[in-house]
Amino acid sequence: MNLYKHALPVAALSLVLAVAAVAHWSNTETRTAGQSLFASESNPAATDLTTRVKTLEQTLSETLKIQHQLLELVNELSRRLEPDPEHGEIRNAALDMAGERNEIDRHRSRTQATSQHENRFTRMRENQIRQLTDAGFSPERAAAIIDQQERIQHEQMQFTYEYHHLEDKQSDRGKALQEKIHTYSNPQRVFEQELSQEEFDLYLKAFGGRTEMEIGDLLESTPAYEAGLRPGDKIIRYNNQRVFHMGDLRSQVYQVAPGTSVPVEIQRRGSSGSETIYLPAGPLGIRG
Repeated sequence: MNLYKHALPVAALSLVLAVAAVAHWSNTETRTAGQSLFASESNPAATDLTTRVKTLEQTLSETLKIQHQLLELVNELSRRLEPDPEHGEIRNAALDMAGERNEIDRHRSRTQATSQHENRFTRMRENQIRQLTDAGFSPERAAAIIDQQERIQHEQMQFTYEYHHLEDKQSDRGKALQEKIHTYSNPQRVFEQELSQEEFDLYLKAFGGRTEMEIGDLLESTPAYEAGLRPGDKIIRYNNQRVFHMGDLRSQVYQVAPGTSVPVEIQRRGSSGSETIYLPAGPLGIRG
């Protein structure tokens, strides 16, 4: 392959050498002929054709040797200038190995990120279970409640997704989904129905949730004031539904039809027990 690539320069060198050989032979022949003019009378054999042929053969032989040496030099230069296929394969293999190492590093990074996420989720779950056990649940029951809490969150996302793609949001299905989204957006509302009162109170205690709403202020001459409620008293239930904050109380008040009496479970300030009073449906006059 190297010979084909360098055929032109080799041919040029060969032509130069051939011309040089012919010139050398011509000079030799001229010198021989000149000598024969003066030496032919004393030595006729000096002009013999055989001597000239031998001289030409010797010159051509030297020319071929020089040409062979030049060819070897050209091939040596070609080997030094062109990449060695074996070395090229080694370099390609090195590049492949570097690519594999990079892919391994990327895979390791993804694995570490996934592991860190899983570890963070595991730590959060273990912390929630510990909070429930500290509040009084058994480890098994605490784990079951956390599983249920995760299911509630998943179902809330499903209801939200269905409602988002529902064409008629004013339909009965749309209204039902709105109610479910409102309920499942806070696991406390679901656990209030699924857990016993004792477990639900422990659940609220574990996560720092309110177990009742404390009255901050109220208006005079309103149903709540007339019933003897004062700041510092607590409302536990309204119409048999748990009340945790002012938003819960307001929402439940609006659901009761006018003209009826509503049972309200309260705890007086400084009392350890609860009692039930009855108030007329409608706003109670509590300001928080």
